[in-house]
Amino acid sequence: MGEVLLKYRVMPEDVSTDMAQLEKAIAAALPKGIARVSRAEAKPFAFGMKALHVSIIVQDEEGNSDKVEAALSGVPGAQGAELLDMGRLM
Repeated sequence: MGEVLLKYRVMPEDVSTDMAQLEKAIAAALPKGIARVSRAEAKPFAFGMKALHVSIIVQDEEGNSDKVEAALSGVPGAQGAELLDMGRLM
């Protein structure tokens, strides 16, 4: 069974949101045994705001990406998450 890399842009609720804490909250919210954070990086977005770009590796099974979407929508401190890219890992 393979793995899929999902890349998201997660917008914080406020400009003063601690990005390290947001990354920890995302990692804690992901379904155990299905998904894990591979990389996270704060990048400038607009007008002094930053967004957290998160790469998440999931097992290549039907419905797993939906579970990740649901987990990201409930992360405290996150306003929303946008899927930027998706690809199968070899």
